[in-house]
Amino acid sequence: MRKWLIVLVSTVLSLSLAFPAVANEKEGLRPEQTLYKADVRIDPKKKQVEESVEIQFWPKDSQAYVHVYPLAFTKEHKGELWDELLGKEVELGTYDENRILVQGKPVAVKRTGNVIEVPLSEAQSRPIVLSMDFTMKLPQNEGRMSYDEHAIWLGNWLPILAVKDQRGWHLDPYEPIGDPFFSENADYQVNVTLPDGYQLASTATDQAAIVDHSKPGQREFHLDAINVRDFALVIMDSTYHFKETKVGNTEVRTWYRNGDSEEQAVRNHTAAVEALQYFNSQFETYPYTEYDVVRVGGSINGMEYPSIVFLDGRHYLPNGDNAFVTVVHETAHQWFYSLIGNNQVDEAWLDEGFAEYATLAFLAAKYPKVGADRVLRRLKQGTITPYYVQEHLRPGQTLHAFPDNESYSDLVYSRTASMLWMLREAWGEERLHEVLRHYVSANRFGIANAASWKATLSEAAGEDAGAFLSYWINLDMSKQGEAAIWLEKLRQNQKNHGHPMEKEKAEK
Repeated sequence: MRKWLIVLVSTVLSLSLAFPAVANEKEGLRPEQTLYKADVRIDPKKKQVEESVEIQFWPKDSQAYVHVYPLAFTKEHKGELWDELLGKEVELGTYDENRILVQGKPVAVKRTGNVIEVPLSEAQSRPIVLSMDFTMKLPQNEGRMSYDEHAIWLGNWLPILAVKDQRGWHLDPYEPIGDPFFSENADYQVNVTLPDGYQLASTATDQAAIVDHSKPGQREFHLDAINVRDFALVIMDSTYHFKETKVGNTEVRTWYRNGDSEEQAVRNHTAAVEALQYFNSQFETYPYTEYDVVRVGGSINGMEYPSIVFLDGRHYLPNGDNAFVTVVHETAHQWFYSLIGNNQVDEAWLDEGFAEYATLAFLAAKYPKVGADRVLRRLKQGTITPYYVQEHLRPGQTLHAFPDNESYSDLVYSRTASMLWMLREAWGEERLHEVLRHYVSANRFGIANAASWKATLSEAAGEDAGAFLSYWINLDMSKQGEAAIWLEKLRQNQKNHGHPMEKEKAEK
């Protein structure tokens, strides 16, 4: 066992030296950081993926649970919400597990939906290795994991450990609304073998990848990603090109295809560059050294992953008007989702709502007319709520409680962004962003929750923010008056003293 630990520590040290952007003590590797090691062989013509995965982790229980999200696309889903996510013309995929081993020994597993329960017999005080081999025939749909004639996009495709916290295991199924995912940071070593003529973009720093040309007609990419929440990958043929600009220590790459609007590709790239610059200045510097904005097929609109986001082809059409705003929103997710994690199933407002506020702040600073229109729309959608009160809907509820995408958007995006915009009007942008920087710093690479935000907001205000949050996030109308008084006190104190309420309390 000691020899295995020495190997693991050596690997961790070598990887941390290779990625200085996350190598300091504050940002460094946790003693119990999980490591995913994957060897992947992709056949773009057959749309087939063969993979061997090892997960090195510290057990939290007598069993482990693994989310295998591709299993969701091996069976038919019916209903309007699934049609909106996947489209009506869907081809199912297949997912065949060839073996599952714990410490090199076969185990009998239990499958429930897209979750696999793995029994563990090892002592809980040391890391163990879970190994999985599988072959996957890709599904075709309009969603996060699919393909077309020029690309394969793989979002939420690798087996990933379920989270266990003080509330227990989080084993949520794949939902057709929102982003039904919850994951902790880990390290990834992914080897991808492709035929010649194909290229890739991933969560890793692809420009630093070691490429092995020793196999005739193939290339093997050795990819490393340190301290990230997930690992996404896009395989592209030779029709793809990219534009590249460096922002601080981060290379921003925007990928597009032959036949896409060059003007719109430039607009999307400019938005990614400007947004990364702006968010760096407002919410803490982005820690990763590459950020890819990748044109995919389907109709997913935009989808965020660490260091890479997907945009569907509608964002590359001529005269795309404000299509670039999606780029800004997905870039904001590099802070609110990637850098600060949260349970996207139970508390989606913490990433979507905060990312949407960040989008509004960027647009107000860089594109005032576009920003004013979007702020007005979000405030209207986020504050006119009698129907949602009557139906007992609110931002702070689990995904399956939302009956449709409209209510999800109005409450999770618009109402949360409206709450933050009200704080901005009371405090001013500078003060609110100072508070958000503190929130980012306190939860960097970790998991935030409603209690985290309440603590940050209460501390900054100098008074308990419970009533304010109950009104905005839980739609508790009995707290409306109390929330208004709390906000007005913030406003008057900022106007009179130019500092938060804690100074007023100290002066009493």
